[in-house]
Amino acid sequence: MKTEEIEIPHSLIVGCWQLDDRSWTSISEPEIERAIDTYLALGLRCFDTADIYGRSESLIGRLLKGRDCTIFTKAVFFGEVPTPSQVRNKIETSLRYLKQSSLDCVQVHWHNPQLDFSSTFETFNQLIEQGKIRTLGVTNFNTPMLKQALQLAPIRYHQIQYSLIDRRVENGMQQLCLDHDIGLLPYGPLAGGYLSDKFRGVQSPPNQGSHARGFYYSSMVRAHGGWSPVLALLEDLATVGSKYNLTIAQVALNWVLQQPGVAGVISGVTLDRRQMQKNVEAMHSAIAPEDIAQLTARSQILFQQPGDIYSYERQ
Repeated sequence: MKTEEIEIPHSLIVGCWQLDDRSWTSISEPEIERAIDTYLALGLRCFDTADIYGRSESLIGRLLKGRDCTIFTKAVFFGEVPTPSQVRNKIETSLRYLKQSSLDCVQVHWHNPQLDFSSTFETFNQLIEQGKIRTLGVTNFNTPMLKQALQLAPIRYHQIQYSLIDRRVENGMQQLCLDHDIGLLPYGPLAGGYLSDKFRGVQSPPNQGSHARGFYYSSMVRAHGGWSPVLALLEDLATVGSKYNLTIAQVALNWVLQQPGVAGVISGVTLDRRQMQKNVEAMHSAIAPEDIAQLTARSQILFQQPGDIYSYERQ
């Protein structure tokens, strides 16, 4: 079964989880529209959303209708094995919200690895044959899950968390994807914004309350060794950045892009045009291999890498 290659201009994908106003600070629709127009003006044409990101799919579908863009979305499965009709309904809903006749790429998230997803992937194969889906990917599959999925369907992309703090993908998954020509799509390359000048010298992570950075990325930092190593890494990133006139965030983004198998890096939507421009510039910055290697070595010393992909998040 043949699927298509997805073009990712600038190697940067605009992440649209932040449009879910249940998890992040609410952004008004006019502000979102202006942000989307700015991304398009900067040449970005690839956006990532999900069926569980609240209003994100419907907003993106309306704002990008008629535009020459690529939209990655996700089909997320919690609980018991879905029926074929539940899978189809999920895809039909995404098609309607995104205003597409065929979804560019659907990434499957399967939360419980103890449940057999064979019948679900059989339904996805049928949807590909019917032209409802152009390309199939997965997100947050651990290594045994991806090996099984490869026996069932043509997997082209794997969306995983990857940053200088979280390098669990390197514990076998990266090589598996390289062996099967599966492009890695890292999310969280800045650890929810912690890898930026804003947090340099901040002696303890601020209380984020109900903000998604608090309940997701703060727990990730704790699992990998805590805040003190983050502070040390920020100094290392600043040192490298000073050589190239780059910000901490630009260096951190560039490091992720240069890792083997990375097809595109997901950076969450922002309203700050200057930050958008800097993110684009980061994708084209020529940081020398020796400096990338130095950051890799420092990260290895500073942070623990417990388990496989999405290991502690499933608990």
